[in-house]
Amino acid sequence: MKKLSKNRNAVSPVIATVLMILVTMAGMAILFGFVISYSDNYKAGVGSSVMESITIEDIWLSPHSTSYNSEVQITVYNVGKVDSTITSMYANGLKLTLNGNLNLNKPIAVGQNLTLTLDWSQVWVRGQEYTFRVSTLSGSNFEMKYSAP
Repeated sequence: MKKLSKNRNAVSPVIATVLMILVTMAGMAILFGFVISYSDNYKAGVGSSVMESITIEDIWLSPHSTSYNSEVQITVYNVGKVDSTITSMYANGLKLTLNGNLNLNKPIAVGQNLTLTLDWSQVWVRGQEYTFRVSTLSGSNFEMKYSAP
């Protein structure tokens, strides 16, 4: 027992150097895997939502009549760095339709604007504030608040 307690030598310098190299290589392998995964996702379009930006330029609400539902005309502009596809639009969380079709799938190029006339089965109330949301294929959402005239 005395021999074990008197021996206070640490790990040899050669073994310490080998261990440090192994730890460094393991860290670099993990970092390399993360960078490769991130770049593959970015190329596949996952990172394009960061460069995507759509502005709601104009909203026009038609008066409600007994012969047809309320209509909303929305003009959007693509101010981002990538082309986008608009998949759906909402007013106060309720999906707007285009001739009864819930899925819009309307492409909009960079620097272009798009005007859609959509149907909503509700009545617009004068002075009430509505939140309009535009959703894109990559999962981005863009909102605007608008008070009915």
